[in-house]
Amino acid sequence: MANYRSNHGNLSRIWAVVVTLLLALSIFFGIVTEGFKNWDASTWFKKDAEKGTVIDGDGNEMNGDTVYNMPSNMVFRPALRGATPATSVTIKAIIEPLDATNQLVDWTIAFVDPSAAWANGKTLSDYVTITDTNELTTTVTFKQAFGEQIIITVTSQDNPEYTDTCTVDCSQKLGSAYVTYAAGAGLEGDTIVTLNNATGTASNWAIFKAYLSKDGQKAASFAYNTTEVYTIEDTYTTTVSIAPSAALLAEAKKINASAVSGSYDASAGITANTDFFAQLLGADFATVPNLYELGKVLDKKSVAQPFVVTVTTTSTYTEDVTDTYYLAYAASSIGKAVTGIQIEDGTIIF
Repeated sequence: MANYRSNHGNLSRIWAVVVTLLLALSIFFGIVTEGFKNWDASTWFKKDAEKGTVIDGDGNEMNGDTVYNMPSNMVFRPALRGATPATSVTIKAIIEPLDATNQLVDWTIAFVDPSAAWANGKTLSDYVTITDTNELTTTVTFKQAFGEQIIITVTSQDNPEYTDTCTVDCSQKLGSAYVTYAAGAGLEGDTIVTLNNATGTASNWAIFKAYLSKDGQKAASFAYNTTEVYTIEDTYTTTVSIAPSAALLAEAKKINASAVSGSYDASAGITANTDFFAQLLGADFATVPNLYELGKVLDKKSVAQPFVVTVTTTSTYTEDVTDTYYLAYAASSIGKAVTGIQIEDGTIIF
């Protein structure tokens, strides 16, 4: 009898564990499948930022929880790596008069120019679909970026002469902005400085030369990493700000307590003279001895971060994008290192 009770207790505990696990799995799948509706496992762990968004012709964002009167134009803004998971909005046609007897309609969707170079050979349903319905509402689902304008048409079944249309575009999507500073005019030995995903990174700082007594500017130019498939090209405005990192400021204060944290607007370019360093670290610190000693710290990479470059890009169809790069200068462009030492007359006679 004792053995029976022991086994019975063990079974009860096992079943309790199993039930707990099943409940946990049920909650987990309920969350990742968005209420047991999305069973595409490749999309479960995608962040919301990976989803595309849709705006109407007036720039108002449309979401999947609202039914919108059919706009004359919609613009799909894809995620940088494509619209995963799919993005859907629901639109509604309005029959006139509102009390017309036959409220049934036909919805169709097509490329505006199916013979266009991009659209030729493409299957429209791979990119955008609408629900097959005769009702006044239909759901438009965007699956991925497309390169030819699309048109949605709604037609009255009672009188096919009455139709309305909605054109659908796909905007260019910005991923990141790259900055190039050209060699300054009149600055002998100056070199190009590039800030992108290869140089100017946390592990590979971009290095520039300082010219404390000269005013030659290293002019800025920008390149944009964007999606390649779109019907509307976006326009971008970029600003650049440089500031010392907290770690660099701490090292500067060790050299001279007068160091303060400032910033420099490098949107147009960089003029790496005394005023440049005065704006970054304070006028009292911006002397040759102080900057030379700080340059040696940067040369040795004995500081966690150098100057931090914040690149902010705004556009019509992409949310503001901020890129961060890292910039340092060479001590040799500030001063000369000691290369030897000797006593001029090595003999002393007492």
